[in-house]
Amino acid sequence: MPLFIQMLENGTMASFDENDSSEYARLIAKAEAAVEALRDSYKDQFRQDADQMFLLWAKLEDGADRRQVMDEIYAIAHNVKGQGGSFGYDFVTALGASLCRFLRATSAYSDDDLKIVRAHLDALLLAASDDMSGDGGAKGRDILRDLSLMTGYPVGSGAIDG
Repeated sequence: MPLFIQMLENGTMASFDENDSSEYARLIAKAEAAVEALRDSYKDQFRQDADQMFLLWAKLEDGADRRQVMDEIYAIAHNVKGQGGSFGYDFVTALGASLCRFLRATSAYSDDDLKIVRAHLDALLLAASDDMSGDGGAKGRDILRDLSLMTGYPVGSGAIDG
């Protein structure tokens, strides 16, 4: 027997009646407040992630190995991609997905490749600074279109596969 059924049967799992509108409303409000708190936490984490990618970028100026730096940026971008949509940041998810896809497909990391990576990092920093939630609005759509032209890949909510 599943654990949650056992818990319901022996009274160790709380239950509520949806017809009790005051209790239902209280639980919904509590859940919404928890999600909003997590959203605020995500915004802080996203800003830290964007800052961290720029710190890694600075290593390139000091002569660090391009592949190693790009692998580290990829790991952060992958987290950004995976978390953004959960908190209403679909534009951020699309940026992270585009960056991941480009980094996965690139191995030489030429100077031109680095310009494309930098464009993604600049877009992520802008998204963090301007708190660009949702699809990013007209500015977000323009950025995604430009990145798509640069990478040659479709970019946007329908192209998240990085």
